[in-house]
Amino acid sequence: MNVIHTFLSLKRSSVVYRWGCALLVGGVVFITGLVSSSVIAAGDDDDIVELSAGADWIELEPELEIKAGSALDFTAMGFVDPPAGKYGRVILSDDGKFAFADKPRTRQKFYGVNLCFSAQYLDESTADMLAERLARIGYNTVRLHHYERDLVTSEQAGTKLNPEQARCLDYLVDALRRRGIYWTTDIFVSRRVRYQDIGESKQGVIPMNTFKILVPVHDGARENWKQFARNFLDRTNSVSSVRYADDPALIGLVMINEGNFANFYSQIKEIPEWREAWNRWLVDRFGDKEGLKSEWGGVLNDNENPAVGSVDMPENLWSNSPRTRDFILFLSQTERRMTGEMRRFLRDEIGCRALISNANSWTYYVTDQAARAEYDYVDDHFYVDHPRFLENDWRLPSRCPNENPISSGADGGRTRTFTRLLGKPYTISEYNYSAPGRFRGVGGILTGAMGALQDWDGIWRFAYSHSRNSISEPSRMGYFDLASDPLSQAAERASLLLFLRGDMQPAPHSVAVTMTPKDLRNPKNRIPRIPPDWHWAAWITKVGTYVAEDKIDYDLTLGLPLEWETPAAAYESDAVIDKYPYSLGDEEVLGLLRERGIVSDENPTDPRSNIFESETGEILVEGDKGTMVIDTPRTAGGFASVGKTIDAGEAGVRITVGGYDATVWVSALDGAEIPESKRLLVTHLTDLQNSGIEYAEKARKTLLDWGQLPYLVRAGTAEVSIEFDPDTDITRVKVWALSLGGRRVQELPVRTNDHTLTFTADVADATGEGATILYELAVD
Repeated sequence: MNVIHTFLSLKRSSVVYRWGCALLVGGVVFITGLVSSSVIAAGDDDDIVELSAGADWIELEPELEIKAGSALDFTAMGFVDPPAGKYGRVILSDDGKFAFADKPRTRQKFYGVNLCFSAQYLDESTADMLAERLARIGYNTVRLHHYERDLVTSEQAGTKLNPEQARCLDYLVDALRRRGIYWTTDIFVSRRVRYQDIGESKQGVIPMNTFKILVPVHDGARENWKQFARNFLDRTNSVSSVRYADDPALIGLVMINEGNFANFYSQIKEIPEWREAWNRWLVDRFGDKEGLKSEWGGVLNDNENPAVGSVDMPENLWSNSPRTRDFILFLSQTERRMTGEMRRFLRDEIGCRALISNANSWTYYVTDQAARAEYDYVDDHFYVDHPRFLENDWRLPSRCPNENPISSGADGGRTRTFTRLLGKPYTISEYNYSAPGRFRGVGGILTGAMGALQDWDGIWRFAYSHSRNSISEPSRMGYFDLASDPLSQAAERASLLLFLRGDMQPAPHSVAVTMTPKDLRNPKNRIPRIPPDWHWAAWITKVGTYVAEDKIDYDLTLGLPLEWETPAAAYESDAVIDKYPYSLGDEEVLGLLRERGIVSDENPTDPRSNIFESETGEILVEGDKGTMVIDTPRTAGGFASVGKTIDAGEAGVRITVGGYDATVWVSALDGAEIPESKRLLVTHLTDLQNSGIEYAEKARKTLLDWGQLPYLVRAGTAEVSIEFDPDTDITRVKVWALSLGGRRVQELPVRTNDHTLTFTADVADATGEGATILYELAVD
């Protein structure tokens, strides 16, 4: 008999037991004293991995505040122009972009973060501190998220606002406004609603996602949604004296967060009101049983009749049958009807003119674009390395792929590019390359590049904080929060500069899946998901969908029509050709891009090898090598594995990575191009973890324990060479290692050769303050 204490790790299909004891008897494992257990997939040589400080992992000193005037203080960039709302409310410009009412011809972009739960309910001094910090980081917007749970009481069916909490929110919104930071939110996220609050006799709280799908079909749920909207929006901010519905600092409102109906189809099938609505829709569309049978044929069973509500929903949403096709169409049209009613309620009953959107996650069908065509703007979400929970939701153990996203062609966010409707503003109100994934340092630079190349209008990282405590005090790294993840916070600066400052130029051409309202009312075939298989094209040129009323009013380079009702010739545009977008292969699409002059002969794009270069030449993704290069005049760098070089030749930047794979880039801080810049920021991101964090295997896919402070940064080096303009006296250029707050900690040695300056960024170099990930170059 063998006794295995503390941890048991069996090879192949393994069971990891923590804080217990296992008896191994004749190949049978008997477990005693277990607190936690999990079935995981492990390799033959996998063991429990616990990280601690040493030669490979260097402790990092936390620092929350940004020093005013430092290289990390972005207030001088002009991203904020306080107070927010000074130019009137946010509107849609004539060319389908965000603008202000008093500056309708000036395009406005937004980049910010989410605040969640108690992070939005702060005392006044903490609210001011947070607002100032966010402005210094460079954010010009905040998304108030998961805010309603802590805002309401149980009175008025769970819709009455708590006066004390409302006052806290008032002050935060005004503190942000005074610093030029705009806000957005959702009318329903996760507010607790009881069944009795919507007129049901059942006891208990309605699950969050269940309430989302009750709103369109249940009168009581819909009225509850409206009552909260009234109480929230038709209320005057006690600090600014501005009614929330009239606040010019409000960018827009999503009706229900992540409420795409198809996300919750298994629940929909169990709700009687949805079955009733489905059968009513069938009657409206086909008239009677005979009309439906003529369309469906043998798919309609003899005992099914829409007139008496007996037509079943489809078993699933991926089968190729007219029942499934029409149910997806029914969901799409229900979304359109619901949001239309919500718009009228907000406009007519509350007098709220804020821009409106909805349906911002997970499941997307082409027919959903009919509803999005009536939104003011389109919103979406995406995540890379989002945790998958192995036992209980939001409890360890959890698992994530933790794989180099560049190797798969940097596909994070690519599919979402087609949710966008060309001619309308497009936003990503949630995204993250989640912790503890070791490649999250590349997430900021990739997302900023994607947003810039695609010419999006707003991006919000999820999240800055879920807790008021982590705003005021250093906290261990968690899945999402930037306040407790210095590596992800550092990665944000690439997004801010590439996207918000405009360091990367938008693609000059555009490719769209084109459709008409008539197509979307009458699908003839199986309804596909929105993103085509060739969504890799998002790294080449601007992509999206386009709903044309009568003609193409957008400067489209290539249109690929659905042709369910409207043939290609009817568009009266040379851009639209007779090619069905959902049957095209990679080589055919690449050929079309070359024919239209989007991909030049010199462009190395090869979808088979996950190699993609933008038509602007400013980003190159080399999936076969696992490297990425960004080469713009003011920001240059990328990602590379050990021993490889990032060569941004146009910007005069060359970086050789040593010790550990890294994301490294150089950004000019004074608006000049890199060779002429007098102040530069260099960022070197390897990996950051908590002390004592535990994984079930060497690949660090299965997280067992978060560990604690201090942070640990993976040791690594980067040889950074910058070619300066001949007029720059490089003997006067100094290099400093920076603290997380931008303090100059130590001057570093440099090497010069003609007009090129080289220095070594070394995570473990002795500064007396632990690891270094940020550097400033300045002409003395």
